[in-house]
Amino acid sequence: MFRMQGLPPTDAAEEKRKVRQAVQQNLFAFVILCVAIRIDLDINNYIVAGQIATFNIITMGFKHLITVKANEVIPVHKYRSDRTGLTVIVGEVEGPVVNGYFTLATEAHDDDGLPHTLEHLVFLGSEKYPYKGILDLVANRCLASGTNAWTDRDHTCYTMTTAGSEGFLSLLPVYLDHILYPTLTDSGFTTEVHHITGQGEDGGVVYCEMQGRENTGESRVNLEMLRAVYPDCGYSAETGGILSNLRTSTTNEKVRAYHAAFYRPDNLHVIITGQIKPDDIFKALEPIEEKIVSKGTLPPFERPWQTPVEPLKQSTNIKIEYPADEEDCGLLNVAWRGPKATTEYDTLTACAVLLRYLTDTSASPVQREFVEIDDPYASRVGYNIVENSVSLLYISFENVPLGKEDHIFPKLSQLLASIADGKEKLDMQRMKNVIERNRLEALSSLESNPHDDIAFHVIGDVLYGSDEKEFDNRLNVNRCLQMLKDKEDSFWLALLKDYVVTNQHVVVRAVPSIKENIRTASVEQQRLEKQREELGESGLKEKEKMLSHAMASNEIVPPDEMITSIPVPSTEGIKFYPVEVYSSSAEKNPPGLKMDLLPVYAEAYDLHTNFCYLKVTMNTEPLSEQLRSYLVLLLELLTESPIRRGDTLIPYEEVVSTLESNTVETMTDLGFSSSSRFSVGAYSSTATLYMQVVREKYVTGIELITELLHQTEFTAERIKVCATKLINEVAQAKREGNSIAKDILKAMRYRKESNVRICSLLKQSKFLTSLLEMLENPDSANTVIENLNKTRAIITMPENVAIHMAADWSAMKDLGVDLISPWKRLVKSSQTQQLPKRLISMQDWKHMEKNNDALKPYTGVIVGLGSVESAFLFRTCQGITDFNDPDLVPLLLFLQYLTQLEGPLWKQIRGQGFAYGYNIVPRPNEGLLYFTLYRASNVVAAYQEAVLIMDKQVNEVAEWDATLLESARSSLIFEIIARENSIEKVVNTSMLASFKGVPVGYNQSLVCQVGKVTKDDLQRVGNRYVKHLYSTTDTCTAIVCHPDKTSDIASAFQHMGIQLKIETSLEESVLA
Repeated sequence: MFRMQGLPPTDAAEEKRKVRQAVQQNLFAFVILCVAIRIDLDINNYIVAGQIATFNIITMGFKHLITVKANEVIPVHKYRSDRTGLTVIVGEVEGPVVNGYFTLATEAHDDDGLPHTLEHLVFLGSEKYPYKGILDLVANRCLASGTNAWTDRDHTCYTMTTAGSEGFLSLLPVYLDHILYPTLTDSGFTTEVHHITGQGEDGGVVYCEMQGRENTGESRVNLEMLRAVYPDCGYSAETGGILSNLRTSTTNEKVRAYHAAFYRPDNLHVIITGQIKPDDIFKALEPIEEKIVSKGTLPPFERPWQTPVEPLKQSTNIKIEYPADEEDCGLLNVAWRGPKATTEYDTLTACAVLLRYLTDTSASPVQREFVEIDDPYASRVGYNIVENSVSLLYISFENVPLGKEDHIFPKLSQLLASIADGKEKLDMQRMKNVIERNRLEALSSLESNPHDDIAFHVIGDVLYGSDEKEFDNRLNVNRCLQMLKDKEDSFWLALLKDYVVTNQHVVVRAVPSIKENIRTASVEQQRLEKQREELGESGLKEKEKMLSHAMASNEIVPPDEMITSIPVPSTEGIKFYPVEVYSSSAEKNPPGLKMDLLPVYAEAYDLHTNFCYLKVTMNTEPLSEQLRSYLVLLLELLTESPIRRGDTLIPYEEVVSTLESNTVETMTDLGFSSSSRFSVGAYSSTATLYMQVVREKYVTGIELITELLHQTEFTAERIKVCATKLINEVAQAKREGNSIAKDILKAMRYRKESNVRICSLLKQSKFLTSLLEMLENPDSANTVIENLNKTRAIITMPENVAIHMAADWSAMKDLGVDLISPWKRLVKSSQTQQLPKRLISMQDWKHMEKNNDALKPYTGVIVGLGSVESAFLFRTCQGITDFNDPDLVPLLLFLQYLTQLEGPLWKQIRGQGFAYGYNIVPRPNEGLLYFTLYRASNVVAAYQEAVLIMDKQVNEVAEWDATLLESARSSLIFEIIARENSIEKVVNTSMLASFKGVPVGYNQSLVCQVGKVTKDDLQRVGNRYVKHLYSTTDTCTAIVCHPDKTSDIASAFQHMGIQLKIETSLEESVLA
């Protein structure tokens, strides 16, 4: 439940953390989806609701320990090897993919980063497969896309996902050989962890990663909090490694000793989710079992995290600074020790419910007092639970205006004390709503993140569970929630007093500092100068020689037969989730629903789901430039404003509570899947209102959608509160280097009157600031309200609205409710008489400038941000504009060949430590081909290497390594299949299909096309598209880096024919 609710794992590449982010967005992802495993008897006959079944069945040396029927529905099975102590947990999740989470409890007591460095080094070869990168090369053949891992403070987890079970079973023993028997060579340590280059710079993949996060406000405030809450305890260690330690203290000898201590079969839990048979798993594990036995008996194992955590003797209030370009808004955490995860799991669940009651939604007490006011103390308040042996509870305040950080804790203490003392009564109806929302989210998680759910629940048991009852308890949290529904207010008040009000606390106030920015830059510069001086010319040459030798040693190519001995699985047995699509433009109808009777264009998606997914899309094209500026605020206000029902004005707090009690999720968006309020998503001219409800709330959901769209009443008070929140969020958004680089690139590409430009960060900051001034005058305040109503009226006109809904329509029909009538109120009937029903969707490339004359003679922009240490690069050229273009699959395969794990770019960019991440991806909706670098320690060298590789591959005589090409095909097939690896993803894919202009079964058709691509096809698309990425015409480039590096980087790119305009601040950039 709480596994990933703590501080983020140290392996922080954005594109590789979707697994963890998905769970972070859904705190109560309780329920585990798996299907009864077929063993020698029908196990369901032995499971009684809410009870544990235990057996003494031994299969291939693995004893079946327990089966738990999670939430009285889903069996989860646990096995242990009598020979080796290896533990296997299997949950049969439906769908096309099989996931593995190979977990070890790990504990550190210093900042050397041994857990994190070891995690990286595991991938560089093993006893049986002693070649760097062979694991990912084999994975790519097995219908996977490489492998991944994360390091948390109390465990390390290695992951893999394959399409189907055949490839999974082939890859499993190879992966476990790497985990248990890695080579851990000195050369691998040099390149992957830390080295000094011939220019006296520090490098290494781990070093580069930690350099990008060590001095961020979020990292500093979280580390300080842990230091204060858990003094002299492993939970306070920086398991990723502090830069100074990585340079001076961390050694390969320490890493090897750490591996010997923790990477043992009796500490390894193999968690597998998907359609896979236990007997097949045990058969695949047989070689590893034999190898473990052959190694002899290991010394006794002491399970990590058994040392008692000393009581927190006193409260602490700390103020820290972090580097920033502007001194505007900071961060604040208030933390307490919570219940023991080892013995008080139900109490920990109750604490999570309580914190959610206190902080979640604008109807909560903390948000009411700190955020939903004219002069807010923060733009956002959240809570978190970290499941440690003695847990951590904390409330976080984001974007705290400078000067207010000192007043938050006294005000918070007063508020919480008033609730605990009964001066402010607990709203027990809302408490029940919160619990019910948690239960619904638990059920929803079966359809959104079933693989992750089972893994994270089990990982908690791996670390802190003690017996079979604990295993059952963690997999049946809904049972606990049901119990909590019956608790009186006295229970919750006692909980609040014991764990919050009278408990020792830790407050960390983090404020941005220009002075600290200058200091850290100066200290780093002086350190590098001293390092170069101490090494001298001969020392630098020696360092360069050492690095070259290490790289050469790491790049020894494995024999082809070692890779090709692993067969490429067939895709024929892989089953996609079935879905039927119906629309107003077709004659077919789903059960119980006549599409032509709906008031506007509509699409219905029929699939096996327990929920209704309802989305209304609104075309914003007709808006004037002036009204377009109101879109961000309008979408925020729709769910945060009072509603007019007849003569009664329903307060916004009641509206929020109604949504909380009747829906699983409600959200608005501009474009699809936008990354933030100020970064518009795909199909940027489309605004959306989305709601997820249980089947029985179908009618209620539609009624709420109608009210939100038409009956919200905008008031000057609520407008001011929401606008101020948005303005305060700008401060944090301006420190995100990757997002800023992307936004700058889009600002160069899109027309100034587009949603992308008008709704961007700085444009909205200026607009909302001026709007707040208008609200001070009654006449101009009325103008604001009129403009919001005009904007709303235009985008909700029938010709601009479409309905998208996904459900199990047979089950909906069986409910016996009218599925059509509730939608009739969505638009006024008089407006729909003669309207043709069609979906209005404009491709994003139509909103772009045809050329970049405004920038000339420059073709790009570089901006310095004091909040970043590494560099971020976005570069685009013209690309494919149609998802049905026959060049798309060949282009995807060409790019997969270059970008796959252990492919050409991986080896030369990440392998040399130039950047932590990279990508090349086509965006047909934008008509662009993107090249990106993420957390680059040497952005110039990374770009140069990429150009060399791309230029070599587009050459007419380019060689295509047969093994790499086969791996690229397999991994590309996996990535396409993974687009539909959960019911929720199938819903989202179906809703997007009409905007993309693609047919039903589009992804399946792409899979079929991959195997038909020829080398001639690859040659054609390389010349037609890829080579333009590194030409000096028709390209745009955006780079964000530390201010001290802008001139040098711009000069280096100028030598490559790329003219970058140096912007001294964001406010003077193209983004302004």
